[in-house]
Amino acid sequence: MKITHVIKYAALTCFLVSCTTDEKVKITSSFVEFSTDVNISLFGINKSDTSGTSDAISSSRDIFSYFNSEMNPYLETSSLSFMNSAEPMVKTEIPNSLRQIIRISRNLYKYTDKYFNVAVLPVVELWGFYMGKEPVKPVENLLKETMKISDLDLYNFENDSFVVSDKRCRIGLGGIAKGYAVDSVAHYLLSEGYNDFIVEAGGDLIVRSKEPKNIGIKHPRIENELIDTIYVCSGAVATSGDYEKYIEVDGERYCHIINPYTGYGTSDIISVTVISEKTYLSDAFATAAFAMGREKAEYVLEKNKLSALIYYYGEGQKIEKKEINMENYKKPVGYGL
Repeated sequence: MKITHVIKYAALTCFLVSCTTDEKVKITSSFVEFSTDVNISLFGINKSDTSGTSDAISSSRDIFSYFNSEMNPYLETSSLSFMNSAEPMVKTEIPNSLRQIIRISRNLYKYTDKYFNVAVLPVVELWGFYMGKEPVKPVENLLKETMKISDLDLYNFENDSFVVSDKRCRIGLGGIAKGYAVDSVAHYLLSEGYNDFIVEAGGDLIVRSKEPKNIGIKHPRIENELIDTIYVCSGAVATSGDYEKYIEVDGERYCHIINPYTGYGTSDIISVTVISEKTYLSDAFATAAFAMGREKAEYVLEKNKLSALIYYYGEGQKIEKKEINMENYKKPVGYGL
């Protein structure tokens, strides 16, 4: 009898230990890259295996660091700086690290009726955004002159090379680089066997999970508050608005998201959130949609079968919302009960 009890106790002890070591936990990591906060959350990790996630987190951080170092127009050693220093009318090879993102950016330039324009960087810099100084509304004549060199059509692309017609032309990947890096990290994590995670960089994020994750949409006018919550199992989310980087002149708000047709960062949209399967798509289309304004943005987002939330001022300066293909991202029945 004593031996039997001992065996039963030993079996119970092993079961309890097994339950303890197999407990599922959430692993999070935060760091700064692309001059913004990056957050990685891994869900459903065995408590006994948490040490094994350190390599995955470290490699993910390396991926962000690599793309930042290649796509930063203000880093002299970056591949993008190499492109931006090309002599006019001289055939120049596109660096390997940028070939795919340049190809994607050119396609998005067409899909968005040229509102997503990575060549608008000279205008952004003229306003003073990203230049480490206080932005200032530029003189109209100077803005018009700068607009002439802020056109992707001044680049002639052929296979993996290009020729630019004016040395003052510059490309900036601020509207797509973060999303591209997020997608690359997500691809890496999936290849390593992780299938329940969120990767987020400065508001651009991707979710891969069997269970919906609640994603908060930042309020464009009230600091540290949410204006909405969506529920995402598998999707990429990006938001663009006039509230992160902007100046106000004579009661008019001008932000860093420049309309490439006017040279001004103004819109009848306050904030737009786009959901797709790729973060770089959500990132680029959110940027373009804001610049387009409500009417055209609704048409283009519907045409490309994307999901979106558009916030704008209605009557009495009340913030109103337009939903586009959002049926799959509403709160599931019974969720959170």
